[in-house]
Amino acid sequence: MTAVSERPAPLHAQVESALRERLDSRDLRPGDLFPSEAALQAEFDVSRSVVRQALATLEAEGLIRKVRGKGSVVAEHREVHRDVRRSGLRLEADSDGRVTTRVDAYDVVPRPDHLVSIPGDRVLQLGRVRSVGGVVLSYIRTWLPADVADVISRDDLTDASLHQLLADRLGRHVVGGHNQVRAVPATTSLADRLGVAVGAPLLLLEGRSVDLDGVALEEFSTWHRGDLAAFDVEAVPPSARDDASHERIERLTRTARELLAELETLR
Repeated sequence: MTAVSERPAPLHAQVESALRERLDSRDLRPGDLFPSEAALQAEFDVSRSVVRQALATLEAEGLIRKVRGKGSVVAEHREVHRDVRRSGLRLEADSDGRVTTRVDAYDVVPRPDHLVSIPGDRVLQLGRVRSVGGVVLSYIRTWLPADVADVISRDDLTDASLHQLLADRLGRHVVGGHNQVRAVPATTSLADRLGVAVGAPLLLLEGRSVDLDGVALEEFSTWHRGDLAAFDVEAVPPSARDDASHERIERLTRTARELLAELETLR
């Protein structure tokens, strides 16, 4: 039996907290059947109404859902996924949230010393807040060559893809780069922008994007809310790397042939 205390917190809040801890610790994973009301009533030695109130709160937050004929099951995480090998966001299949972008900084500033990949004495520095379904997900700080400001305005960046704008306005396409992911605590300024507590865990994606010629297009730092974002990484065992490289070369060859054929039709 799991004991509930005589603390001022209501019994249903104590039961809810204990169940939430099981979800946070991944003892119960998406798709797992949640304990029945009767089982929880016996475990916590509380009334059925207390159990129902605790479950109702978890259901209202989307942490569990009712399935006819089964009871309550742990709900899928409604989070935004990023493939670290690609730019942009990929929403979960069951997410209908719209991706929006608000620009909160747009300035041509002296080039910081750490931006060794971007030439010139001055750079365009951007700050953007990205939301999904009206919920703030990430804050993006980006540095670009200063002349980008001549063709891309602050207003252009609202609810728009920077990489698409670079392709459309400058003919420069992002084809890759080097990224790193690390866990960091939210500073005061980041907490304000992301709507989290100071010290809350964030996932920081930092890197550099290059074009077809291998020339740096941007350097960036993107802080994602740790409770809403997940990074997808595809692991390839050493024994499969040779085959994977061969397949990648074949795909690139096919793509190049298709592009050449399309160019021929445009002449």
